[in-house]
Amino acid sequence: MSNIYQDQARDFANIPILRRDVIACVHLEDKDDIVFWDAMLQNHRRGKYHYVTHSKSQSGKETSGSSQCLRFRPYLSRRFFIGIDSDMRYLMQESEVDAPHFVCQTYTYSWENHCCEARTIQKRFASLCPERACQFDFEAFLAAYSTVVYKPLLLLLYCLKNHRPDFSRKQFDACIPHQCKGIELADNGRALIERIAKNFAEHLNTPFANTIDYESESRYCHSLNVDEGNAYLHIRGHNLFDLIASIGDLLCHGTSVSFKQDVLMKGLPPQNYWQITKVAEDIATILR
Repeated sequence: MSNIYQDQARDFANIPILRRDVIACVHLEDKDDIVFWDAMLQNHRRGKYHYVTHSKSQSGKETSGSSQCLRFRPYLSRRFFIGIDSDMRYLMQESEVDAPHFVCQTYTYSWENHCCEARTIQKRFASLCPERACQFDFEAFLAAYSTVVYKPLLLLLYCLKNHRPDFSRKQFDACIPHQCKGIELADNGRALIERIAKNFAEHLNTPFANTIDYESESRYCHSLNVDEGNAYLHIRGHNLFDLIASIGDLLCHGTSVSFKQDVLMKGLPPQNYWQITKVAEDIATILR
């Protein structure tokens, strides 16, 4: 019986051979991911890449998403590789999700998290809206945000690693609002941070949660270079991106600045923090 993934992989890998102007064929989760991955690839080696965002499942249906990408894992090469959001795979240390197996990952939860890197968005915001930047500091807000999500993230990781149903991703995500109110932005979003902390409190104060060895879980995260200061980059990207966009829209209201387009989506963050540096290193390994 024909292996549909092997057959497609052979066709995809042949594209750079048949079309000499194409450097490689890259399977992504969705068409929205092209902006991030193309920017990262162009930053390493300029040229044309052929992006695949849908492919056939074993039943012959057009399918997308990270699981579909990973089904090609046995058949990847330098001519045909995949780029996926890490999701929780990096924190869970899922095997064979690495450059030697021709898999690029974001190292943050998703590429949207990279758009919310604290120093970058504060610098862009301050340059475009200096008078509004005096009212709100994204670095200070995200430092507080990262602190308040860190312990719940440790609890979630414990539950995922040990297959415990006591605290799920869905429950974790539900604690983080996607929007805020203008009144919550005073003092760099203090009221918003308090609201998030209150949402998590009921999960952190259960008898089960109180049995967790958080020091041990924290040591595990530190071994992966994830800590209280950068935990915000490792939570669900849509949650983070939507909330930061909501804050930015409120702050830029009445100006000519589109916070989403001019701040969040304005090119790549600088290559000065380990998560994005690792993405670049993986690309260099595959395209060497």
